[in-house]
Amino acid sequence: MTVLVSVPHAVVPWRMPAAQVDRLRQAFPHHEFVHALTPESREEGLARCEVACTWLLSAEELAGAPHLRWVHTSAVAAGTLCLEALAARGVAVTNTRGVQDTPIAEHVFALLLALGHRLPFAFDRQRARSWAQNEFVGDLAPVPLRGLELAVIGLGAIGSTIARMGRAFGMQVTGVRRRPEEGGPDGIAVRGVDALDAVVAAADAIVLAAPLTAETETLFDAARVGRMKRGAWLVNISRGQLVDEAALVAALSSGALGGAALDVVRQEPLPPDSPLWQAPNLILTPHTAGFRRDHWDDAAAVFADNLRRWDRGEPLRWLVDPARGY
Repeated sequence: MTVLVSVPHAVVPWRMPAAQVDRLRQAFPHHEFVHALTPESREEGLARCEVACTWLLSAEELAGAPHLRWVHTSAVAAGTLCLEALAARGVAVTNTRGVQDTPIAEHVFALLLALGHRLPFAFDRQRARSWAQNEFVGDLAPVPLRGLELAVIGLGAIGSTIARMGRAFGMQVTGVRRRPEEGGPDGIAVRGVDALDAVVAAADAIVLAAPLTAETETLFDAARVGRMKRGAWLVNISRGQLVDEAALVAALSSGALGGAALDVVRQEPLPPDSPLWQAPNLILTPHTAGFRRDHWDDAAAVFADNLRRWDRGEPLRWLVDPARGY
């Protein structure tokens, strides 16, 4: 069987290293692995493969892959795949779930701790060589996480890990998910989307961990940002399209929000003239929440586990529901 591994990405850490492909070849000597690094080799590989490990696939490319029966995305989000066309063809789709939960959750709490302990202000004063001890008063007084109300929007694998970590910090955690009957981690209050506005109004900190779908596009528009508690924090580690960035900048500039942190933005890379660069009390990280040095060891292991299941005729893990988009 021919297996195509083609993970072309502008972001270097998201490209599967050749060493990982070599390990797959050693573990599965009965399969032929095509590691496509050019558009030409990718097209040739798609024409021959039954299985493809890639993070994107267009309907046009699918038409040139007559033997394809299973696509595994090297990412968690599956929105870069032609899910509708794949479903119509009966092609199975799986994702790399579970690999980024802990690093992303840790990143979220690095951001929340930085906002609460006024680290951006401290760093500004450090660069100015100013010993600003007496300035950490009033609105700049540090705020411990313990006892704060944390709302996690989206309780998938990543959101659930964030919620559990919030509990470990002593926060009161509420999760919002599309199907509240599926529950959440122990000790977490779970609400449906119909309760979103009430949850938003009560939260001291909100973390967006929901996938990008038609329903979550601009989920935090100007009206919903306006419903947030005065002085609250907003953290987005999902997709930039969930937030009205102009409304967020306005709320930060007016002091309505106490701070925000974005690991994702609508246009990446963020243009130099974006107002986000200069927004007060905003921490920007360049979509790096999921980065870690051993990422590909675990990501390749998820694919290898499913490939063994495929060989044995067993059900695949981490199937993507085309109707949900995740």
